[in-house]
Amino acid sequence: MIHVTRAHYLVSLLLGAVFGIAAALFSSSQMLMLLPFVGFTNLQPGVFLIFVVVILSPFAEELAKILPPLFLKTQENLEINVVEWMQLSVTSAFGFSLLENLSYFWLFVNAFGTHSAVWLLLLRFLLSTPMHLMATTIASYGVGNWDNYDEGEYFVFLAIAMIVHGLFNLGTIMLGF
Repeated sequence: MIHVTRAHYLVSLLLGAVFGIAAALFSSSQMLMLLPFVGFTNLQPGVFLIFVVVILSPFAEELAKILPPLFLKTQENLEINVVEWMQLSVTSAFGFSLLENLSYFWLFVNAFGTHSAVWLLLLRFLLSTPMHLMATTIASYGVGNWDNYDEGEYFVFLAIAMIVHGLFNLGTIMLGF
């Protein structure tokens, strides 16, 4: 068995960004798939938006942020204890958050100008990045315990992380961010 090195943390950071792109594509595709149903139901498009942003996105993103340690474990034959699961996952979450923040920055620069985009970037680094790191810490604690001790009840931590993330997303929708 190989132990975790600094290079593994760098790979986890980069994979967090790559898997983040996959999670964003998944969430976006789900929104596009749900839109045709708006015309056939009495529900408003906002209900579908909330479903995607509060339920599907946290599901996809929390899974995406814990995949890099799993990928490293299987590809590199790593021996990862619970703390290393958490460290690698949080590193992955930071890579994920960096890419997400920069993509929002780019969208805001094009839509509203540089001044507004800089404020959005600052707000995202102060609010969204810590939330991503916290939710991933919770999820990776559970997955790390499951992996090391084969105790499935620790998967509840993954659900808790998704709920925390979903409530954060709901709060940003309600505040109009």
